[in-house]
Amino acid sequence: MRSTLGKLALVCSAATAAFTLATAPAMAASPTNWVIGPGSPESFTATSSNVVLSVNGIDMTCTYSDAGGSLQSATGNPAAVGSIDPVHFGRSGEPCTSFLGAVDTVANTPWTLNVTDYDAGSGVSQGYISGINARVSVATCAFTVTGTAHGTYTNATGDLAIATNATELTVSDPTAGCSGVVSAGDHPSFNGDFFAVVSGTSTHPTIVGS
Repeated sequence: MRSTLGKLALVCSAATAAFTLATAPAMAASPTNWVIGPGSPESFTATSSNVVLSVNGIDMTCTYSDAGGSLQSATGNPAAVGSIDPVHFGRSGEPCTSFLGAVDTVANTPWTLNVTDYDAGSGVSQGYISGINARVSVATCAFTVTGTAHGTYTNATGDLAIATNATELTVSDPTAGCSGVVSAGDHPSFNGDFFAVVSGTSTHPTIVGS
């Protein structure tokens, strides 16, 4: 009887293990092949009405910002699929603002658009912009912001949604007028939605990973 029960226990244990292996979710492989549509390379333009750079509780808000550049199919993970150049914050008659006054930002480009993940169901890519470098001036204070900014890109709407992680961007080279307001080593946040179209059209470029 003990022998029979032991054999039965072994059979049940093996069956349970087999079922567990069969039903365990497979780990999705990270995409390494990235295709730009409708063609590659593709030039693009993008505009935003809600860019906010915030540091130490000071919000610098742009109700107008634009960018341009090029997209190209690529392989790898992460993969560099885009070059962003130029980037403008504010425009004549519509400057970026803060409670300290108008904000002038000069972007040192190109910046690079990198992708790391893709959801085929939603058509959304995840990634980050690297090589960010900009000189920000407000009132008597000027400082440089460098680093990366994570975000997502949605094929259906052309929305490049930027929302930085806590320490991705760093302040350097502040002027004396920044004393008590902004310091070297501070970590500003950068948020905004840039809506992209293929240059000269109303078509949104697409990024598809596999």
